[in-house]
Amino acid sequence: MVSLAKLRQFWSRDSADYTQTKTFALGIVHLGLVVVEFGLLFALAKSLRIMTLATLDAQPESTIFAILLGIVPGVVFGAVLPFLFQYFEYFSQLSSKPTVRVLAPTLTIGTYFALFFYHPVTSVLYAATYASTRALTLTGIYGGHRIKATLT
Repeated sequence: MVSLAKLRQFWSRDSADYTQTKTFALGIVHLGLVVVEFGLLFALAKSLRIMTLATLDAQPESTIFAILLGIVPGVVFGAVLPFLFQYFEYFSQLSSKPTVRVLAPTLTIGTYFALFFYHPVTSVLYAATYASTRALTLTGIYGGHRIKATLT
């Protein structure tokens, strides 16, 4: 039987360091799981007939607002958070807290879910922006560190 102390030790970490191969790989796996969650929520909404062709064809009140509402949170959660956790000590220490490790993915999926009910196309923009910026940021941090280590 697994003890509570062993579980805490397994799930605890000092901070997220995306320059390490293991953390980078786990970040990419996490990204893949989030994309699967986005797809499952999309499929669930379609199967429950929450989303229909009329819903997808509907025009939001402001197209620019809808585009910004999809792209800005995608960039913040996809690119800005990993960058802050990697390069700023305060955010690095903050990322080691269990509440932050639960809150960040919850906000990611919750934002997608909320945008989905505002306008489904906006949520797709959010999902695409989140996935692409997260992949680019993780690869940039990891690759940049590897290039810097090779050159020095």
